[in-house]
Amino acid sequence: MKMKTQALALSALCMAMVGCGGSSSSDNGGEADIRFPFDGEITLSGDTDPGATLTAVVTDANGISGSISYVWTSGDTVITSATGSTYVIADSDQGNSISVTATYTDDDNFDESVFASVTIEAAATPATFEGLAATIGNAATEALTGTVVVTDPNTDEESIVALTDAMTTYGTFSITAEGNWTYTLDTTADAVANLTSSDDPLLDSVDIESADGTTASLVITITGAEVVAPTTTKAAKITNTTVGDSGELRYAIGSAMTQGKLTVSFLKDDNAIGVEPGEPDSPKDAYISLFGDSVTNSKAIADLRIQSDKFAIRDQDEIDVGVAFTPGEWHDVEITWDASAASDTVGPAVTITIDGTLVGSFTSKPTGLANIKNGVEFVVFKFGDNDSTIADAAFYVDNVKLYSDTAGTTEVFSDDFESYDEDATLVVAPYHTGNSLEAIVAVINGPASGETGGGSGGDSGNGSGPGNAGNKIAKIINTTAGDSGELRYPTGSPMVQGKLTVSFLKDDNAIGVETGEPDSPKDAYISLFGDSVTNSKAIADLRIQSDKFAIRDQDEIDVTTAFTPGEWQDVEITWDASAASDTVGPTVTITIDGESVATFTSKPTGLANIKNGVEYIVFKFGDNDSTIADAAFHVDNVKVYSDTAGTVEVFSDDFESYSVDAPLAVAPYHTGNTFEAFVAVED
Repeated sequence: MKMKTQALALSALCMAMVGCGGSSSSDNGGEADIRFPFDGEITLSGDTDPGATLTAVVTDANGISGSISYVWTSGDTVITSATGSTYVIADSDQGNSISVTATYTDDDNFDESVFASVTIEAAATPATFEGLAATIGNAATEALTGTVVVTDPNTDEESIVALTDAMTTYGTFSITAEGNWTYTLDTTADAVANLTSSDDPLLDSVDIESADGTTASLVITITGAEVVAPTTTKAAKITNTTVGDSGELRYAIGSAMTQGKLTVSFLKDDNAIGVEPGEPDSPKDAYISLFGDSVTNSKAIADLRIQSDKFAIRDQDEIDVGVAFTPGEWHDVEITWDASAASDTVGPAVTITIDGTLVGSFTSKPTGLANIKNGVEFVVFKFGDNDSTIADAAFYVDNVKLYSDTAGTTEVFSDDFESYDEDATLVVAPYHTGNSLEAIVAVINGPASGETGGGSGGDSGNGSGPGNAGNKIAKIINTTAGDSGELRYPTGSPMVQGKLTVSFLKDDNAIGVETGEPDSPKDAYISLFGDSVTNSKAIADLRIQSDKFAIRDQDEIDVTTAFTPGEWQDVEITWDASAASDTVGPTVTITIDGESVATFTSKPTGLANIKNGVEYIVFKFGDNDSTIADAAFHVDNVKVYSDTAGTVEVFSDDFESYSVDAPLAVAPYHTGNTFEAFVAVED
């Protein structure tokens, strides 16, 4: 912000101390010579910008022939270097009151002290910008769009000076006050048209300005190769801008877990510099920590410190973590613990793996072993510390998964933050509302849901989601006569209400071959069952036919949403059995590709089998009588919630943690009924 320049003419009342002398003779008939103690005055003039000079001028009707002593102060601090009638304003004076006191004896021998002051306006905090880079291919005919986010603590200054059709080196650019911008590339420009690869791009820089006058450059990279848009994901964003506390996302398990496994992806921004009054600026750490019954640094079961250029483990100085830390890039962390042999004198056993490399296997040795002997009660992601603030960086975490065993087969909690609105606060359940601070949901470039996790391990996919090369999926086939291909998930106990979301792709040419019968198209199924997995007793049975959808036992419902073989589609099914009985079925809704296609009450045979809710979720392909040679049924991003709103996730699998070709007839799936289902990777 530009300083407002103002001239000063401040007067101050002086204190005149009159002497106690008697009268003196004069030539006026012997009358006393009376001296009047006129008040002195002081004025300050000059601009109030740093570097400007303030000048003090003292006047007194009694006259001033002698010297004047000046004392200048900034706030409560005497400026020892300023002893004259002028003072040059320093940067450090911004926000302070500058005062001057002048003392002298006037010509009538009265002692005087006069005072004046002026307040120097506080320094403006310059705005910061996010979203200052973008990429476009040189053949792009559609406008490139994006958003620049301005952050400014000063009131009414989080906006941008709008531009409309501003000419740039290689195109035109417009931006609104809210930061929404559009860039149209001039593909006919010789330099643009002649690009042949991404190795030697052109850069088009656009200068933008925030409301407070801070400027920045939005740099658009123009390449000669096709540009694949980066995958965006929702993640937890933890900042540390509050003095007196650190940014934190804390998850309370509810009871001590003797053993278990945590997997998480994280990204820590570069330039995580802490500012503390009276101290030099210094780099600050981020932390991934496990605690027992006391969330105190010195009592951590495991405390992985993500420093400015490396990793470290608290209380394990002998461990040199050799895996490199790269600011601004995603890393994967896996921590296991086992407190089954822990006691007041022996800590839990811990392993830490970063980006697939085991970096530490140790026994916890903090102070207070009694606090951790029962296992983990709190999982904490923290950024910064209580004494400083960090202006230009954040700590992101995503794909948090918690298991009750060290192998990572029994998931008890997961969050990929995709179900939240952008900017939603995370100081809400299931997180600890009393200790989570400055944790929100942000949309950034990063790992897709489930890039880390349990399962059978092995290669991870590229995290780009359904329809992208390298994405891992469940592939269900039907090549064995006498049974259908199936992936079956048991919930463990009846779920009275809940929600299932899943992405699926059914290949074209799903033709069944049956001995003695004509070849015929075969269906795929997404189904919910109670205590009996029998077609006639389904709570909901969505049939994916050769050219359309249908719902079993709901012939009056005509599903108009189109089915397209060979393309990914999204399905959402909710159920509520809270009013179900032996005569009334659960209430069900089905949504396909965001379009509600049905709301109905289940009406199979055997209502007694479904009145308590869902116990099995089944993905099936084909039937028991035929085989299908040249097609498969693919599913991905399976999520199960215990409420119809989809706020409490109880199970999820995106299959990224398994090896390619790994069979899925293993826990958590039903080992006896899952058949011809394995993990595949998309081309």
